[in-house]
Amino acid sequence: MAMLMIGAMASAALGAMLIETTNIPLPGGGEHVALHCVAPRGDTGKAVLFVHGSTFPTKLAFGFQFRPGDSWMHYMARQGYLACGLDFLGYGGSSMPAAMKGDASAAPPVDRAPEAAEQIAAAVSYMHGKKGVMDVHIVAHSWGTIPAAAYAARYPHELASLTLFGPIVPKPGAGGNKAPNVAWFPLTAGQRLEQLRFEKVLPAGKVLLEPAVSERWAREFRASTPTVGDDAPERMRIPNGSNVDIAEGVAGTYPYAAADVSAPVFVVFGNYDTVVNDAEASAFLGKFTSSPMKWRLCIDDGTHVMHLERQRWSLYESVAAFIRATSEAGR
Repeated sequence: MAMLMIGAMASAALGAMLIETTNIPLPGGGEHVALHCVAPRGDTGKAVLFVHGSTFPTKLAFGFQFRPGDSWMHYMARQGYLACGLDFLGYGGSSMPAAMKGDASAAPPVDRAPEAAEQIAAAVSYMHGKKGVMDVHIVAHSWGTIPAAAYAARYPHELASLTLFGPIVPKPGAGGNKAPNVAWFPLTAGQRLEQLRFEKVLPAGKVLLEPAVSERWAREFRASTPTVGDDAPERMRIPNGSNVDIAEGVAGTYPYAAADVSAPVFVVFGNYDTVVNDAEASAFLGKFTSSPMKWRLCIDDGTHVMHLERQRWSLYESVAAFIRATSEAGR
């Protein structure tokens, strides 16, 4: 009975840290981005801004709760940081641009990295002005590393550190691959869940996804995106700008110069990541010549979606250690 009471108390303590959402209007009127935040106990003046990848929004990534109060955002809040996650336009709680409501071929790709970098700028400005945050550390995943680095290069004095988790890196011979020039692309939650398993990459019988992902993730992903027009109920529309940026990135073209990033940079990835390996990460990180501190880490038993897998705690702790190290170095 005593153990049950302790467990109930622990669950209540975790669940008490709620995710609060604020809609931040963008210039031009009519559109907004959603910023989801978990507040720490006490005002520390420090914050982490999580930046999601190409297909699923904050609450299915850094804010996915494996049990109540157990997410990467909650973990960072318990470390004393205001933990926020941004949904780019067309994802999660943010506005769906008009281009995504019509035919995909009728408009250019939605959410190219330079536009997404300005959405990051709006979120950071809000965090500084409305939340009283002095130091903002960005943690970005996959495609999100491109607009995050573009933001860091464009606003060199606004950022305390930059973590690039599973970054898009150049690949030899990839110059001929181009993404379709359309506004959005279709996807189902079931299709994306199957991709998250990485069954063609992992050794036979090896399962890395947390059980809660298999149980609930696809259902929550589908619920995060509205059905448009007469689309089939399972069909979701996903902004296509990320695919264009990724194709250009693997070909070696980025919307920023790495040498313009003056914040500390951490590149972290799993040994089963198909997007980046250690040699590529080393060459990529070496281009950030103005960064005063550079870390590189490969974590065993992790894929490109390690934040949804059993080794997520190694990822959490490593990123927190890097952020703490940059804070100590800056004193």
